[in-house]
Amino acid sequence: MQDVMKGQGPAHRRRVMPRADGGGGERGTWLLLGPALLFLTVFAVWPFCYLIYASFTSYQMAIPVPIHWVGLGNFEALVSTARFWHSLGVTAAFALVSVPLQLLIGLGIALLLNGISRGRELYASLLLTPMMLAPIVVGFAWELFLNPIYGPLNALLKAIGLSPPAWAQSPAWALPTLVIVDIWQWTPLVMVILLAGLRSIPTRVYEAAKVDGSSAIQTFLNVVAPMLLPYFAVAFVLRFIDSFKVFDIIYILTRGGPGTITQNLAYYTYDLGFGRFQFGRSGALSIIQLLLLTFGTMLIIKVLAKRNAPPSAQTALPAKVTERV
Repeated sequence: MQDVMKGQGPAHRRRVMPRADGGGGERGTWLLLGPALLFLTVFAVWPFCYLIYASFTSYQMAIPVPIHWVGLGNFEALVSTARFWHSLGVTAAFALVSVPLQLLIGLGIALLLNGISRGRELYASLLLTPMMLAPIVVGFAWELFLNPIYGPLNALLKAIGLSPPAWAQSPAWALPTLVIVDIWQWTPLVMVILLAGLRSIPTRVYEAAKVDGSSAIQTFLNVVAPMLLPYFAVAFVLRFIDSFKVFDIIYILTRGGPGTITQNLAYYTYDLGFGRFQFGRSGALSIIQLLLLTFGTMLIIKVLAKRNAPPSAQTALPAKVTERV
């Protein structure tokens, strides 16, 4: 027994030496990351670098002439045209109308779902259907739905005695039609983000506000809304970025028309590159759009960060409610 006990003593315990893998773990990591990095370099980094180079040249694919370095000539030519400023105005108008409406409608749906105890997941899943469809599929579906001859919406309006508009073919209705389609597809994303924020608010917060005598509107304005600001910020930034890149539904429904009424920066970039084969100016417009989007997003984040309340329940509550919590 003593021998056994001695064998178990600290001096006789087996020392476990760290196994040297000779850098095999690091090599394995690079073997796993290598294909992804190669794919990213070939299909993202290299095209972006070439885009920057092309934006400073006279590259025109349809004309077999030597490519010359023009410096800032493409940028100067773009900003001096009325079509650029028109496309910028269409892009800004689309974003300023579509994004706030998506936030308001998404908030309303999120509040309704948050008040439902049974079937919330089922309703939320059904409402997410438009967001899961490809934008080009959404464009074709709405093109059939709004068709002035055999579209079901116009048939319904005629049946009740109303004169239906031409929708995407009408100068007055083309841009509002695109806004409606964008709201229909992407409001579910805003709804999911805000619903997650509502579900993260502790129940005791509502109970304390109710004991304090706050009405439903007062509870929302003074308690719920400040705690939802971080989620509003995320939804707003995501939708603002996407609103600058809208192309699919414009290409399917209006092709930038009638005329150039619905031609935003994304469609103008496509028209320069693949309609007129002016890849130099198309690349320059892409860089301008990227810079505008970057600085706009940074400005929005900075403004929201100043107005954003801390997300904790205790710091977001009024004094009376905090005492009860």
